[in-house]
Amino acid sequence: MFRTTRTLRHVPATPALRRGLAGVLAATLLTSALAACSAADDSADAAGGTDGLTTVRLASAPLGHLAPIYLAQDNGIFAKHGLRVEVDTQTSDLTSVPSVLAGKVDFATGDLTTLIVARTQGLDVKAVVPASASTGKAGADYGALVVAGDSGITSPQQLEGKTVAVNILTNIAAAAARESVRTAGGDSDSVKLVEIPFPQVPAAISEGRVDGAWVVEPFLSAAKAQGAVPVGWGFTDLAEDLTVSAWYTSGTYIGQRPEVVSAFRDAIREAYAYAREHEDEVRAKIPTFTQISPEVANTITITGWRDEVSRQAAEKLAGYAQRDGLISTAPNLDELILP
Repeated sequence: MFRTTRTLRHVPATPALRRGLAGVLAATLLTSALAACSAADDSADAAGGTDGLTTVRLASAPLGHLAPIYLAQDNGIFAKHGLRVEVDTQTSDLTSVPSVLAGKVDFATGDLTTLIVARTQGLDVKAVVPASASTGKAGADYGALVVAGDSGITSPQQLEGKTVAVNILTNIAAAAARESVRTAGGDSDSVKLVEIPFPQVPAAISEGRVDGAWVVEPFLSAAKAQGAVPVGWGFTDLAEDLTVSAWYTSGTYIGQRPEVVSAFRDAIREAYAYAREHEDEVRAKIPTFTQISPEVANTITITGWRDEVSRQAAEKLAGYAQRDGLISTAPNLDELILP
């Protein structure tokens, strides 16, 4: 269901190593995309069913941001826009890029930093509409930098020279962790980044294997239940109106199926409008497609629902990515974000 377990890796956040990691990320994205594209076939095109609806295939990790999608399908919102959705929850953000470029799926979710890196490397990804967003409220967001309750750490600045876990070393979680330390006046280059999947973070913190971790819901609530405490809210440090991840597709698909892309974006926005008015239904839906219990679903902080990918946030994230050595040149955001 979640990203497979990786060996714990300590990586000092030096510019040279970040450039190396960025190179690995770029190579992975490009090589996988080329391999997937060579395997694409004509059957990958979205087709209309006997009911006249066009099937669109989606790929996303099974997290809370999918609840409005399932509710929209249940309540006929996608059908109203001429669509039927099929959701693949086994594809991670990184492996979704080649799947989208090969036409194996039509839309997928990707964190905005990863999409910026992919676009800078010449990959034809296009952000269509937000998938998840910060609530914009420090102290009440769905992602946080946490430490053990008995660690004596009360500020991200105190994580200088210490080990901090993120789920991927080159994505928006890493950017949020680093920015939390910077904003508090600390030297983020001295932080030792460790790659640990989100589901393993609560145990890593409680067992003392790391000094801190960037984590999102529901694992944020799980970590807090095991004694962890938040000391930083990096999403709000990154940008006031932060698009965390976006539903994206390929430029080729947009050129071939502009009417489907437009219908999908309209349906997603209507789904978000429904979700904003029916939070109880959102929370009730989450346990039906995740391993989150109804009790936890009723208490977690839910992602913000936004209708537009924040251009301001994307500009800031691109700047952070350049500063941290993930990219060498600024991307053309007009090519990345669908107007």
